[in-house]
Amino acid sequence: MSGLEIVLEYLPITLRKEIISNIGTEENKIEEIRLRSNKRLCLKIGPETVLAEYIVSQQELLQTFEKICENSIYSYRRQICEGFITIRGGNRVGIVGSGVIENGQVININYISSLNIRIARQQIGCSQKVMSNIINSETNTIYNTLIISPPRMWKNNIIKRYNKKLK
Repeated sequence: MSGLEIVLEYLPITLRKEIISNIGTEENKIEEIRLRSNKRLCLKIGPETVLAEYIVSQQELLQTFEKICENSIYSYRRQICEGFITIRGGNRVGIVGSGVIENGQVININYISSLNIRIARQQIGCSQKVMSNIINSETNTIYNTLIISPPRMWKNNIIKRYNKKLK
């Protein structure tokens, strides 16, 4: 099951249909789905941002949020306070709302106004090019390493690959 198929399961049927009709044959290029209350549905497809004519209702946004939290928002409170929830398949959902702060810490987010769903994608071979710069093959040790790159350059995929190879 693809990342997009997993993500679509969390959305109300009206949103699913709208997304599918807007992406057409670009299914493998979709990176983000942005749901903003009472605003147009926004899709990030490759380098382009597509604004659909469809207006996302507050009810659809909250239905999606509840499904992401498996109808138990309280049990996801810690992740909500961090600003995102990781769902099946490694997909991430960023949460926008009004933060409730106590003693300098976010203790809750109220009035959810936007969800940014990032579709996870495995990038085969992304770590091969830099592996020799991170692992000393003679001593089988890891060099002190800081991975820096612009967005969408597969940093998380590289780290996951190294972690898998080192186990």
